[in-house]
Amino acid sequence: MSGLNTPRGKGRRPAFGAAVIALLFVAGLVLAACGSSSGTTGASGEGGSLVVDNWIEYIDCASDAEGSQDCGIHPTIDAFTEETGITVDYQEGVNTNEDWFGKYQAQLSAGEPLGIDIVVLTDYMAARMIRLGYVEPLDRANIPNAGNLTDALGSPGFDIDREYTMPWQGGFTGLAYDIAQTGRELTSLSDILDPAFAGKVGILDGYADTVPLFLLMDGIDPAIASVQDYVDTTFKIKEAIDSGQIRSVYGNDYLDALQTGDLAVSFGWSGDIVSNQADFPDLKFSFPEEGYMIFTDNMMIPKGAANKANAEAWINWYYDPEIAAELSGSINYLTPVDGALEVAQQTNPEVAANPLVFATPEVLENAYIVRAFTEEEEEVVNEAFSAATGV
Repeated sequence: MSGLNTPRGKGRRPAFGAAVIALLFVAGLVLAACGSSSGTTGASGEGGSLVVDNWIEYIDCASDAEGSQDCGIHPTIDAFTEETGITVDYQEGVNTNEDWFGKYQAQLSAGEPLGIDIVVLTDYMAARMIRLGYVEPLDRANIPNAGNLTDALGSPGFDIDREYTMPWQGGFTGLAYDIAQTGRELTSLSDILDPAFAGKVGILDGYADTVPLFLLMDGIDPAIASVQDYVDTTFKIKEAIDSGQIRSVYGNDYLDALQTGDLAVSFGWSGDIVSNQADFPDLKFSFPEEGYMIFTDNMMIPKGAANKANAEAWINWYYDPEIAAELSGSINYLTPVDGALEVAQQTNPEVAANPLVFATPEVLENAYIVRAFTEEEEEVVNEAFSAATGV
């Protein structure tokens, strides 16, 4: 989504400012343009199976000469199976971070295997999973392509040495809207409070996707805001819900609501909108003038996973620059893999020039991240957000 702040909704890395993140991303893009160590699949797997649980529309789909997509076929997964002999059960069971965690928390706390070998969750939830001991450490010997991880994402505060996680993709959280309903371009976060859109506004489930955008609306940097700032902002959210301005709180289903006309505008994720514009040309994504969030979603292996080595082969596969370029070019999210830009410049120049896939310094300059919280602080903010939204 669901590359890269340390990023999609997330309480991730230490409180770096947007300028620092921008510099790190520029460095990563320069490395990619110059070419990093060419990845090798390193996947000589002995077959077997693998269960992957991910967000919806977060994997490549087959397409024909006319550009029509068949999302029952995923070329990079098929190629992975052909290369390794590993059969993949690819699921799209992550609608929100909190929903997924709530569904499996009892099993995780009891030490019971989930029947899932890889799950993709946002930074703040990855931090929680690691903190609670719910994640297997990675055997880097099985992931030689890990060296292609961009330096910008190499040492997040929640996993300094990337012992437990590897980024899947990243993206931006900003304004998603249907211009046929809004009747105008939206450029400000405050547009969601325009009375003209009352009852047709959506926000995202999870404090890390919504509260920071309300903070930016008030000129507060989410990376350095106090816990009290986060709590106080939830009252503004509750007021907008109680007044009927905000229709509801959404996970990935905000996109369906935009497509069906239930929503005119919502907080949303960049890749979702770009990937659906061919079929829904009135869908737009806006980088609000006050700022926007950048996020990363991370691959991790739940404790007790039955196919750990196969999961590591999967991670290694997607850190090959050619595979990474193919994936990002299909789903339109930020890639964390050095060398992918160089490949895309040769194979898909239009994608290579898209700042939503390969972010430019100008785009990154106004991108923000969520501040890092302690466990106790996160609980306070989470409870305030839940009280305000009823979720």
